[in-house]
Amino acid sequence: MDKRILLALALSVPTLLGLTGCSGGVGGEGSNTYSDTAGTPIVRSDTFNDKGWTLISSGQYESAISAFNQVLADNPTDDERAEANNGLGWARANLGSLSDGMPWFEKAIARSADAKVGLGAAYIQKGSKADLEMAVNLLYKQLGGENPHFHYVPRRATGVSDAEVHALLAYAFAALGQTDNAITQMEYAKELNPAYENTTIDQLGKMVDFLLR
Repeated sequence: MDKRILLALALSVPTLLGLTGCSGGVGGEGSNTYSDTAGTPIVRSDTFNDKGWTLISSGQYESAISAFNQVLADNPTDDERAEANNGLGWARANLGSLSDGMPWFEKAIARSADAKVGLGAAYIQKGSKADLEMAVNLLYKQLGGENPHFHYVPRRATGVSDAEVHALLAYAFAALGQTDNAITQMEYAKELNPAYENTTIDQLGKMVDFLLR
């Protein structure tokens, strides 16, 4: 595979996702608990985290950053801190590129599935073999527990759906030359979203087909 072609494909990934408005996105649904914490609710008031995500949804990313920083400055719980850092990652990614959110995603991945998705997508954007291996580690091993049919349930409206996470994984596997895993992930992405034609999943599927030729 020509490295220039692979890089061009990787750089197109965040554009396809659209970050806050991708096809098949969750539109804000999700629980108010982290799946990683066995459903333990956040105890403290999370007003500024909620405000930050409302601001992200309306495209006010700088104001969202201020809201999340207010959480970090107010002696937050571990869950609140993770949620604020996750929000900072997505806000900064929307202001620039997915890679701009990486330092904040890193701080949140132990408690936030959304941060794992953001960081994994950012590594795919970077596009080197080592980066793609990191993405597989984050999305397939850490998020999915090495279950090819895992479900990603977003807590916040990141704009990335369960099906799209599997399509991203298919892309990463394909770029790494892991044909069987790539096919499995893409087939499952399409199963999760049967109306995938002319969506992000369809476009990622075409990239996967190209890489597997």
